Amino acid sequence: MIKELIKYPQSLGKEFNAPVRFFDDNLKSIIQDLKDTIEANNLKGLSAFQIGNPYNVVVIKDKDQYLVLINPKIYQEKGSITTTETTTYFGDISAELTRASEIKVTYEDEEGNTKYLTANDDLAVLIQRKVDYTFGGTIRYRLDGKKQEEFDMKLEYGNDAFLDTSCPTNSIKDKISIVVNYLLAFSFVALLLVFILDDKNTMILQDVENYAMIAILSLILIYVPYGYYEGKVNKGCTSCQVGNILGTAFIALIKLAGLFTLNYFIF
Repeated sequence: MIKELIKYPQSLGKEFNAPVRFFDDNLKSIIQDLKDTIEANNLKGLSAFQIGNPYNVVVIKDKDQYLVLINPKIYQEKGSITTTETTTYFGDISAELTRASEIKVTYEDEEGNTKYLTANDDLAVLIQRKVDYTFGGTIRYRLDGKKQEEFDMKLEYGNDAFLDTSCPTNSIKDKISIVVNYLLAFSFVALLLVFILDDKNTMILQDVENYAMIAILSLILIYVPYGYYEGKVNKGCTSCQVGNILGTAFIALIKLAGLFTLNYFIF
């Protein structure tokens, strides 16, 4: 039967690492549930703890074969390998960890026979990850200091984006800001023409100024919500943050107010 995977912020529970003592139909049912859930979610492996079962059972899928580890214990580790890991519990949140590149494991099969396994590289890493779950642990508990703080920030934002401090090179809000500044500069400079134009052309200039101010105000009103949207998409970009967006819009509004005041007294 396909089981629901426990996912953050759901609690994994406090009951874990319960040793399997009876190799009966109940155990076979747990193993089948793990296999069905692996298939349904296109996973490489699962610990029973990940579907809310406290028993010390791990199932690994290797191509079309299943490796069932009951009461697994890693008794020897060699070498090291740095991996970037994600887990179904934390979704798309990743963490960089150092694992043993070779492990030796003792476990029991579905009949209760004691077995030994030497695993390397990807298989070794996968088994270590699933054995962590049998002890109630996740990739977060493997981190310390700054790495754990960064991981917690990722959890707060819901993805890895906050670590990317780069800003989009084709930001629409930045283009809007540039157009606003050009229109403001044009409008302020154009006011100087009032001293050399005749009455007819002065009226035309007044219309141009009015249209320019309407366009500037419209662009500012577009800039704020679109900037907020880009801020949600690019959380690591400092210029995309709400405070920066509102500050830019406020400065533009002050300039627009100054332009309006000049137009009021000149015309």
